[in-house]
Amino acid sequence: MKKIIPLIASGMMLLTSSAVSAADIYAEADADSAANVAVSYTAEDLQDLQDFLLAKPSDKDLSGKSYDLNGDGKWDAFDLCLMREKLAEKPNTGGDTIVVYFSRTGNTEKIAEYLIDITGADSYVIEAVEPYSDADIEYNNSDCRANKEQNDKSVRPVIAGEKISLDAYDTVYLGYPIWWGQEPRIIDTFLESYDFSEKTVIPFCTSASSGISTSERNIAALVPIGEQLAGRRFSASASKEDVKKWTESLG
Repeated sequence: MKKIIPLIASGMMLLTSSAVSAADIYAEADADSAANVAVSYTAEDLQDLQDFLLAKPSDKDLSGKSYDLNGDGKWDAFDLCLMREKLAEKPNTGGDTIVVYFSRTGNTEKIAEYLIDITGADSYVIEAVEPYSDADIEYNNSDCRANKEQNDKSVRPVIAGEKISLDAYDTVYLGYPIWWGQEPRIIDTFLESYDFSEKTVIPFCTSASSGISTSERNIAALVPIGEQLAGRRFSASASKEDVKKWTESLG
């Protein structure tokens, strides 16, 4: 997972004194958090707590979070240090990896689910505000919705739901079906909605015959990416073992 630069000793006391009054509003929500040993923290929690202590502007509601790790009724730098210790002790189960995918017919979803099970990664499903119907992807109909979108590289279908945070993830597997030889335009919407300049992006796709190379070039040219690894095309009949062999080849 991404390393968070530890606070130096002199800064810890400053954070403690400056954050107490603001953190007191969360004391009631966290009154029993010290005894709640079942709480599992992520790198995103660590970032959220650090941002709170540094008084960084945020729209996140942290009122229900169990961030009072030492049970003293406030959030301060000591809680941050304890959280870092808990994360350091946590075994690596793929928590710095997320599988993001768009699937209309279920073929890409099947490969994504294999990948999630193999890597232990988190997942996020890209869904369109206006779902794609069977008629929308009628390949023989030159006037269908998908055909029009694929012929216009400026189209950006709107993604349903709220944006997620990718801060906790170093590696993003990005899955999609191949439409007209390329990635669906909603994948372009997703890519342009986040910062991938420090991420490793690994594309994968499903198609009956078209390869992944054109979509790989499109993705690489669309937004800055820290590192883009070679992707893989899977057929609808690909097995979990096929996916496993691919992930092993990535090292």
